[in-house]
Amino acid sequence: MWKFHRHLVVGGLVLALGSGCGSRVDAAQSKGGAQQASTPELAVKAETVEVGEAKVPRYLTLTGTLSANEDSDVAAGAMGKVLSVHVERGSVVRKGDVLVKLDARAASASLEEARAQLALVKSQQELANAECERNQKLFESGSVSSAEHDRAQAQCRNAMAQAAATTARMTLLEIGATDATIRAPFDGVVAERVVSVGEYVRQDSKVVTLVSLDPLRLELTVPESSAAFIQKDLPVEFTLTAAPKVVHKAKVSFVGAGLRRGSRDLVVEALIPNKERSMLPGQFATAKVQLGELPLPVVPRSAVLGDGAQRKVFVVSDGRLEERVVQVSESSGDAVGVMAGVRVGERVVAVAREDLRDGQKLQ
Repeated sequence: MWKFHRHLVVGGLVLALGSGCGSRVDAAQSKGGAQQASTPELAVKAETVEVGEAKVPRYLTLTGTLSANEDSDVAAGAMGKVLSVHVERGSVVRKGDVLVKLDARAASASLEEARAQLALVKSQQELANAECERNQKLFESGSVSSAEHDRAQAQCRNAMAQAAATTARMTLLEIGATDATIRAPFDGVVAERVVSVGEYVRQDSKVVTLVSLDPLRLELTVPESSAAFIQKDLPVEFTLTAAPKVVHKAKVSFVGAGLRRGSRDLVVEALIPNKERSMLPGQFATAKVQLGELPLPVVPRSAVLGDGAQRKVFVVSDGRLEERVVQVSESSGDAVGVMAGVRVGERVVAVAREDLRDGQKLQ
């Protein structure tokens, strides 16, 4: 019986102590709340602007590579020994300039023989034609038989065919003699010299590699999802990895007939003027193709704050700042189109700052 009462007394002491501590805590909390209530909320100052609406260019960002407008492994076109080479790597040539000369003595001799043969054949043809004319008159007067007349006409046709064959052979020899002097097929720069004096080449032997650097071709690959929007003459802006701050402008010049089977993309090209030869084939480019204009909400560029890969603005809502993540379009100038995040007519902070926070009161 004693033991039971002892436990009751102890329990009562514990309850009393707990009750006393709770009173002190409540008093402290009440005092702290009173101090917080007495501290006024600070408001921030910021200029705001209304979100407008405008037509903003819509861009498609692509990657590509510069390539030569013309890139040719110039062939010899004739057989013979190389007598002289007139260019080196990096030589600038015009169309028709001499690149390489071959030994053309054999071709020239054959050409002279063909010319003499052609003169003989033409003389024989003239004689045959005169004989045919006389035979035709005699046949019409009945002085010669039909068989003799047919033989005479056949001789005339044979002389004509022989003259044509000799003329064709002489033309081929003239081409061979001309091809012994290898000339540039277009304006360009020699990228590689392959042959040297004394070598023997055939018609299909490569003698030099010639590239055309003005204009260059910007080759872009368009994904299947955007291929339907690409058409000729669309504006293109691009930068090169070597000079990322220099923006070059061009237009789409060539559009592929269809998607490539393996990569499922569309190849388009733009011609890039390069008179100063400041750009080189093989350089990597990042390009933007303008697909048209789209009406979008617009805000000042200064209203958009970058936070890593995200972009955000501060919208005024019920006198307080509301931080919103937005998706902006690629545009130039002081206005930025917003594809998602704000609506036309809302007000945003004109100059976003790092010290602004979501929920702050605006003065």
